[in-house]
Amino acid sequence: MVLSPSQLGTFLRCGEQWRRRYMEGDIIPPGLAARIGAGVHRAAALNWREKLARGRDLPLDAVQDAAAEAYHAELQNGVFFPPEERSSAAAAMAEGRDTAVRLATVMRNELAPHIHPELIEERVVLDIGLDVPVVTVLDLYTRDKALRDLKTSSRAWTEDKVRTSLQPTLYRESVRVVTGSYPESIVFDVLVNGRKGAALQSMETTRNDDDMRVVTLQFRLMLDSIRAGLFPPAPADSWHCTPRWCGYYNTCPYIPARRKTCFVL
Repeated sequence: MVLSPSQLGTFLRCGEQWRRRYMEGDIIPPGLAARIGAGVHRAAALNWREKLARGRDLPLDAVQDAAAEAYHAELQNGVFFPPEERSSAAAAMAEGRDTAVRLATVMRNELAPHIHPELIEERVVLDIGLDVPVVTVLDLYTRDKALRDLKTSSRAWTEDKVRTSLQPTLYRESVRVVTGSYPESIVFDVLVNGRKGAALQSMETTRNDDDMRVVTLQFRLMLDSIRAGLFPPAPADSWHCTPRWCGYYNTCPYIPARRKTCFVL
């Protein structure tokens, strides 16, 4: 068994979802937003590698083309749509390409010129004192010792969202394992596709050893629950326990049959 930050986040949201996804191998495609984000991430990583190798960013049109191509490649793996969006799925997927290109444009023009990469999508195996490893993938670590994580969103992030994210704690520890020292700054670069257009929102945060202690406790609780066969569902009033946000909703044993519908492309 190998654990990851995304697995912990899933388990804390809904143990039943984790069981279906990671134990049963019942993989439901993510929603369109995740496909857009993956396309932008792949274009960004391509640009970072060019910068690392040759000291310059890719031309804007190359980044835009990379985002569009990566987005279309992601769509080939499927997209989850809730029932109320079934009739507009084709149009939404077409618009998704424009969104990916728009966000990649902001990344290239506003963020990339200030970035000097050192580590790009670095896979790290962590020993945090459990009997199974935790694997992370560092989005980007720069020459000025900044740990940066690129996100895409339909709305601006809040300080609370940044403060409660699990990932920076484990990524901080991963940087120490690879480089021998902790990052001097931790930054979320959020590409926001808002109503007034796309924009870059960079938000700095901090983590320390006490944060790592808490995350380790959460992983230990997760492992103990799994080994005991306990997979607690999300609270019934949780925002993500709806057919709009959960692809397992229509087959979940904790949901009454009268509520179950979904559509997957």
